[in-house]
Formats: sequence, C-alpha cells, structure tokens
Amino acid sequence: MADEGKLIDIVTYGSVSDFFKDLDAKLVEMRSKLGELLRRLEGAKAKAEVLVRLESLLAETASGAKIGGTEISLGTAKAVVNPTPKQEFDILVDVVRSLQNRIVAMERVRKEVEPLAKLGDLELKLEVVYENGLPTRIMIRM
Repeated sequence: MADEGKLIDIVTYGSVSDFFKDLDAKLVEMRSKLGELLRRLEGAKAKAEVLVRLESLLAETASGAKIGGTEISLGTAKAVVNPTPKQEFDILVDVVRSLQNRIVAMERVRKEVEPLAKLGDLELKLEVVYENGLPTRIMIRM
C-alpha cells in the first residue's frame, strides 16, 4: 500500500544503460535548478537585509511598525500575498535545502545501483518504481 502524499510512478527502460542515462540527466537537471535557485536566493538575501534595516528604522521612529506580507492557509498549502523579502528568502532557503537533499538522495541511489551497470551488455528491460522522484524498486525483466 502506497503512503498518502507520495507521488509514485513506474518507468520502463529498454536497457540498463538507458536507466543510467535517465538518472544522470535527472541529476544534471536538478543541479541546474539548484544553481538557478541559489542565484535567486542571493538576490532575496540582499533584499531581506535591506528590509531588516528598514524595519529597524521604523521600529525606532514609528512605534514598531512592521512591513509584512499576509500568509493565507489553503489547506495543506500556504499563499503569501505580497511577500516581504524576508518571507521570500525563507521560502527559497526551504526550497534550496529540499532540492539539495533530493540531489544527495539521487546521488546515493545512483551509487547504490552502480553494480547494475555490469549488466549493460545483456538484453534486459527495467521497470523502475519512483517515489517522489527517487528510484525505490527495480524490476529486471529478461
């Protein structure tokens, strides 16, 4: 029985080498996305630092007035209306950490299944079960 909330998919590969090519392509895509997010995070950090200084100034002059976006709960999701730079920074930090963890997990899986590469010259098909984007089970068919 699958856990609720997990995205599960089964992908069929015509060969072991196709499976490894796909894993490597996914890692390249994830690393590229991480690079984009890190650049965006740097911009958000600079804005957040300006906001902290502005809030500090306002606290001294305007009885502790705060600049802030409104967070709305949408069930399991949340929406932030006009997020402050600090809120955007915090959200991006969470996304970056999550993606970094997924990259580490994918690299670990890639290393763990490396012995399958020795089967590359055999005519085998693989059916790979992915849970939340990570291979969890591999069915080798002859």
